[in-house]
Amino acid sequence: MRMNTALAAGAALCVLLAAGSAPAQEPVKLAYVDMQKALNDSKAGKKALGELQELAEERKSGLQKQKEALEKKKEELDKQGLLLNEDARKSRESEIRTLERDLSRTMSDLKEEFGRRESEFTDVIRKDLIKVVEKLGKEGGYTLVLEKNFSAILYAPPTIDLTEALIKRYDAEGAK
Repeated sequence: MRMNTALAAGAALCVLLAAGSAPAQEPVKLAYVDMQKALNDSKAGKKALGELQELAEERKSGLQKQKEALEKKKEELDKQGLLLNEDARKSRESEIRTLERDLSRTMSDLKEEFGRRESEFTDVIRKDLIKVVEKLGKEGGYTLVLEKNFSAILYAPPTIDLTEALIKRYDAEGAK
């Protein structure tokens, strides 16, 4: 991420320097967008988030069953541990370790699945948002449109923020 910030800052600086030294060219017109906000606030982004939440709810019940089975086995071992012979106790301890490992794998698999699904949703929406940013940039006569969260923008007046226009245009184009 730091590399992206440095590259964006360098690109912006090069454009500004080149524009400042060029004789009688159009003035430099800059804008920025908050892509994360556009992803979260667009209709498609909200829909994707809803789908991820539904998936989480579906998976939550299976995970809860695994946790309950593990807790039940632990309680049984705690209650009967002193009454069991050594082989039976070791067998139950092994069974508990297996259940713990399975639960850990399931949680890891779910985390990976959510990350993958979120990335899939985000990539598709992001590509579409970038196309809309390009249209807005051309229509508005902008020399450069930066991404707020991944560039070196330390200050920018809200008047050059195209985020709301991006969300409105993207939602309108997505509705077609």
